Amino acid sequence: MAESSAKGLYRASFTYTDEVLSDFEALYLKKKEISPVTRIVLGALGLAGAVYFGWQLYKSGFQITYVGYLLICSILLVLALRTGGKRPDDSVKKYRKYYTGKNAAFTVDDAGVELKIEGQQNYARSKFKEIYGLYETDLCFYFVIKGKAYYILPKAAVEGGTPDELRAYMQKKCMKKFLKYELEK
Repeated sequence: MAESSAKGLYRASFTYTDEVLSDFEALYLKKKEISPVTRIVLGALGLAGAVYFGWQLYKSGFQITYVGYLLICSILLVLALRTGGKRPDDSVKKYRKYYTGKNAAFTVDDAGVELKIEGQQNYARSKFKEIYGLYETDLCFYFVIKGKAYYILPKAAVEGGTPDELRAYMQKKCMKKFLKYELEK
């Protein structure tokens, strides 16, 4: 392990390329997908619940509890049948607009992570407890903060240690495991 990584310091200087941002877009869309097994479970529960609670409403007359359960089952059916997750939303467009071709300086130290992007006055700094998701693909690490905000870090740019060392360090500091996403190339 390198001297600086023993102190908990990793750095990266890189340019946001189309390859990196395409990887982000693929990850973002993949995270929005509902797996086939989950769709089947949601559909089965939704359908069974809709039939049961619909029958109870028919048989027993109007009862607010049955209406509530029927609505919940309807939502499960909608989720099971939903196909809108394939389109990128404005988040992906914003990342492309503001990051494409920009140089970035990334630092991970004992206080958290910091990202400075060329041409932006402000920089992003987050403590480890503010990072609620750790994701990775073959190309990049992704540290997720508040909603749709992502720190995007190409693995090849990591300095001060190896990507494996950075992964272990982040998992320890954030007290979370990385979720690995296999993306189609």
